[in-house]
Amino acid sequence: MNSRVWYKLALGCTLLSLVTIIAAGCSNSEENKPVATDNTVQIPSVKVSQVENRSIGDPQETVAEVLASENRDIIAKASGDVLKVTKKRGDQVKKGELLIELDPTDVLLQKQKAEISLRTAQDNLKNGQFTSSNDPDALQPLKDQIQLAQISIQEIDRTLANYKITAPISGVLTDFPVEQGMTVSQGVVGNIQQIDPVKIEASITEENAKLLQGKNELTFYTTDQPEQLQKATIVYFSDIMNTQQRTYSVELEADNKGLALKPGAKIQLLLTDEAEQEVLTVPTTAVIREESNSFVYVYAEGKVEKRQVQLGRLNGMYQEVTSGLSQGDQIVISGQYQLKDQQEVDAVSAE
Repeated sequence: MNSRVWYKLALGCTLLSLVTIIAAGCSNSEENKPVATDNTVQIPSVKVSQVENRSIGDPQETVAEVLASENRDIIAKASGDVLKVTKKRGDQVKKGELLIELDPTDVLLQKQKAEISLRTAQDNLKNGQFTSSNDPDALQPLKDQIQLAQISIQEIDRTLANYKITAPISGVLTDFPVEQGMTVSQGVVGNIQQIDPVKIEASITEENAKLLQGKNELTFYTTDQPEQLQKATIVYFSDIMNTQQRTYSVELEADNKGLALKPGAKIQLLLTDEAEQEVLTVPTTAVIREESNSFVYVYAEGKVEKRQVQLGRLNGMYQEVTSGLSQGDQIVISGQYQLKDQQEVDAVSAE
């Protein structure tokens, strides 16, 4: 091997050793370098929306039935032939107004007999006073005859009063088949229904019953004239639920001056009005349900508060809040399921 070859081999070995030393030094430098750590707390970003009043939908209503405010039978207290009929079915009558007059001929004859008996007894007593002045007890039978005759006349007068049949209440004759010349017997001869005012009855569901709390009147309309709203006063609202139907009974009274409302008709009873439909609402996406409880996260001053709320009616994407929030509160509507109470957040308006 000549000197030139030897020189190249020596130079190659020297360079290889140098590379190995440098590589080892770099490797040790990387291994010994400390690992950087990041202790920065990550603040979650959430979307918030303002609690506002919104319409929860059309006014709540239910079907109700129109009834007569009073329904009374017409009673004949005496039997006899019908001498006169002053009204017919469908007529409006007033309390005490004459409806039927029975033929009183036979009763008047009985009264004449009783009056003759009375006069005869009175004359006998007068004459007997002169002949029996020393024996007062002898006149007692005559006195009894006078008293009996007077009682008979009183009874006949009461019977005659029953021969004139009058209206027991004001209202409409809804059943009145009596005609002149026919014979009627004691008992029911007709019917009167008072339809001014009218009575309105409805069954309210358990859910809607709370809508009537504190109210004295409700609005209603007929299906053929929905634009004509009328008022009815609440006269009775049951506080005991019908356990079979799970409903509450409500009874109202309404003026019916034009007599447009007929017993048996169906109407629509408004349980709320337009103004009552404007209620505090939250998006349904903001509500967190835990068993039977409902919560939302309220955002203020960089933090969120987990707050329990009471919910009401639902309409699409919004739900009524009956307690727990105020108008203007900011609530989390996105990202709330990763939050904790009093946690700091980065809030972005959903608007």
